[in-house]
Amino acid sequence: AAIEHNMALVLVPPLPDPEATLRNIPFDGALLIEPARDDPFLDLLRRRATPVVAIGQPADSTIPHVDLNYGDTTHLLIRHLHDAGARRFPLVIGASDRLSYAVTETVYRAYAADHRMPPQVIRIPEQSGEAAARTAICEALRRTPEIDGVLVPVDALATGVMQGVRDMGRAVPGDVRVVTRYDGLRARSEVPALTAIDLHLDVVASQAIALLLRVVSGQGMAGEVVLAPPPSLVIRPSSGG
Repeated sequence: AAIEHNMALVLVPPLPDPEATLRNIPFDGALLIEPARDDPFLDLLRRRATPVVAIGQPADSTIPHVDLNYGDTTHLLIRHLHDAGARRFPLVIGASDRLSYAVTETVYRAYAADHRMPPQVIRIPEQSGEAAARTAICEALRRTPEIDGVLVPVDALATGVMQGVRDMGRAVPGDVRVVTRYDGLRARSEVPALTAIDLHLDVVASQAIALLLRVVSGQGMAGEVVLAPPPSLVIRPSSGG
């Protein structure tokens, strides 16, 4: 999408000190993927007065963004777990201050209250990744042997959860059903493959580039929102599909 608009695109990975790394790199605008409230890139871009568009709803409502339907996505995953027979499942999310986590937790807790399920929210520092998720789900299964599902939206944490479930001698999906959000390589290559959500990211990418071009040219509005296509459930064997 960037090339079609004669725009060069630089992909920047998470960096401990983005200001030092990007000090001498000029750019006209930036796309931030699901920025945290205290995201160091967001702070840097604000100080440089660089036009910004977020992919995913940011905590700062003045930032133009493509809405990834956090609430609808969580409802889809929870409804599927319920329909697959899960009645006691924790939510495993990252520990950073992201609106995606907050919305997911709100929907999860509402479901738990409606179905008289004790809520269990496990927060994992993203930098600890798979290993921490693996340890955490093992501890959860020891404390609560009746766990029969796991809602783990972050795919990197989901693969750790799968390892931990196997460590505890539980079968997926026979004993524990596992679902994640991002339908990427991790979800498709896990054994058994993970039920996930098609976020239609090819369309989202085009939407984000078009919005960024409007913002860079001065035609975009503060807080402008573009709705991504509705999420679609991709059922795979990890939940009994």
